[in-house]
Amino acid sequence: MVVAIEPQVEPKSHRLTCQTAEIATETTVIRCLDWDRDRFDIEFALKNGTTYNSFIVRGDKTALIDTSHRKFASQYLELLQKQLDLSQLDYLVISHTEPDHSGLVADVLERAPQVTVVGTKVALDFLESWVHRPFQKQIVKNGAQIDLGQGHVLEFLMAPNLHWPDTMFSYDHKTGVLFTCDAFGMHYCDERIYDEDLSAIQEDFYFYYECLMGPNARSVLSAMKRMDALPPIQIIGTGHGPLLRDHLQELTGRYRHWSQSQAKKETSVALFTTSGYGYSDPLTQALAKGITKAGVAVEILDLTTADPHELQELADHSAGIVISTPPMGSTAAQTGLGTVLASAKPKQVVGLVQSFGGDDEPIDPLTSRFTDLGLIQGFPSIKVNEVPTPSLYQLCEEAGT
Repeated sequence: MVVAIEPQVEPKSHRLTCQTAEIATETTVIRCLDWDRDRFDIEFALKNGTTYNSFIVRGDKTALIDTSHRKFASQYLELLQKQLDLSQLDYLVISHTEPDHSGLVADVLERAPQVTVVGTKVALDFLESWVHRPFQKQIVKNGAQIDLGQGHVLEFLMAPNLHWPDTMFSYDHKTGVLFTCDAFGMHYCDERIYDEDLSAIQEDFYFYYECLMGPNARSVLSAMKRMDALPPIQIIGTGHGPLLRDHLQELTGRYRHWSQSQAKKETSVALFTTSGYGYSDPLTQALAKGITKAGVAVEILDLTTADPHELQELADHSAGIVISTPPMGSTAAQTGLGTVLASAKPKQVVGLVQSFGGDDEPIDPLTSRFTDLGLIQGFPSIKVNEVPTPSLYQLCEEAGT
């Protein structure tokens, strides 16, 4: 049964509605439907709006998997409190910290201070920097499990770069539901809970993959290898759009095929970013989209969280290097940048874009450091002097191509 509440009108009269539904035994989805959203990360135009999906799993203990976008605060919290007594909530699982999924974490913590927040170390570090309140936390690694009781055992799969460095999946061994946040999702707003009409959604499904997952094809294949080791998956609980059930094998098969095709390309470009800093993430995604349009593979790594060996190996074997300027005040980012500089080779192509985070590494001296090493500038350094506009994202995409 689907339960809906009346829409709340936001400025510009955008339609915002919410619905809940039982999708498996003791498992509920809360879907926030953003009917009129026409942009995602500013640079990607949307035709069919989007949804933000959050999930409740009840055993002897209760887990909430992700929250929602800040714009849905009153509606989401009203529905959530109708579904469960927040004083009895045990776990809040953070699939990743992008604000459209974690925008209401602080609100949940205010109402449920006893909750244990579960996530990767990177995710919990991000949360601590902006929630501004102490909370109980549990860092999990690949294969870690939490037993909620009544057969609900959540197993966590690391899925970095899909499409943030802190991403993880959660699998419920009782129901066979895999909660994947951004992966396998799409920006498609419809009251139908599942992927019933393949013809209606497949264009948006591919567009979403192309924009957000295609630049991370190797990471997609790594995550799917971990998925292959799980018991049968019955439903994929996505963070955006309909849940995958009716055409699950078909759509995950497309992900695998697209990613294998992308990963086989001999020429690749390394994109180094600092996730969560300034506009590094959407600027990097726009550059990556442009590069992949030219038939070149892309790999994205975070300067602050990647293993130094990974940074060295990627910078060494890539034909090109693109950097979104890191913050000068971050020791980790500066160490990562130093590793990339030490690994760069003459004749590689290099491109730089400012992150507009307030503490950026100066772009002109950094460009000179690379060109002095014999690298060839692939496009004029992109200087960001104000909040990015659609035209700036278009410039980044064209620079990538």
